[in-house]
Amino acid sequence: MDDLQGRVTLKYRDTVRGPWQIPRWEVLSVGRTQGYGLHLPNSWVPSKLCRFLPWEQGWVVQVGPRPRMRVQDPYVGDHTFDRAALVALQAGECLLSFPELDDFVQLGVVIGPDAGAGLPLAEDDVLVRDEFRSRTRYAVGHLTLTPNQRLVVAATFAYLIKGENKPANVAAAAAAITGKGEAAVVKTLIKVRDRVNAEKWGPKLESYEQLGHYLVHLTRSIGWADLPEELRGSVG
Repeated sequence: MDDLQGRVTLKYRDTVRGPWQIPRWEVLSVGRTQGYGLHLPNSWVPSKLCRFLPWEQGWVVQVGPRPRMRVQDPYVGDHTFDRAALVALQAGECLLSFPELDDFVQLGVVIGPDAGAGLPLAEDDVLVRDEFRSRTRYAVGHLTLTPNQRLVVAATFAYLIKGENKPANVAAAAAAITGKGEAAVVKTLIKVRDRVNAEKWGPKLESYEQLGHYLVHLTRSIGWADLPEELRGSVG
């Protein structure tokens, strides 16, 4: 759902900051750590309060290692999640707060087609983003993809790499590009997905599209250099 946008407003003690647009395919971190997109410098704020992780259907919020997080929205109701929990945010409005902190912090999140239109982007600085990628990249790094696997994965998700429309059947499109049978492409994708799931933290990848977004957008483990040569000539 690339048309989804998100915005976040921060209520911090007795002040309101924002709103900002949530980056669609980058992590947005919240806490005391210098360089976080939502930086709260006070000593009573943990270095890692929470972070927004991009996902095919919007965002997942990962609770930090210290205070629990209260979520109020029409889907969850009113529930407090434990440390390190992963909470999927859906279209609409929700409130995230941290009742165990010494003072008040609340994030108001709105997700929808134009929710962040015209707003400044809240983003982690480049060093924080690079550190996150180096830690999330391990799942693919440990796989040691064969040249054939890398070719098949890149051909399957060429539309994500090049910013083009998704083919009606990604496996069939990759088979036509690589000259392999569609069944062989499917077998390779399943094998790569299962091995990534065995290593990665967080929600398991289920669909091909989730695998593609994880490899291309989140960890950036597959990219332009992996495309078959005939696909590098133009950008959609």
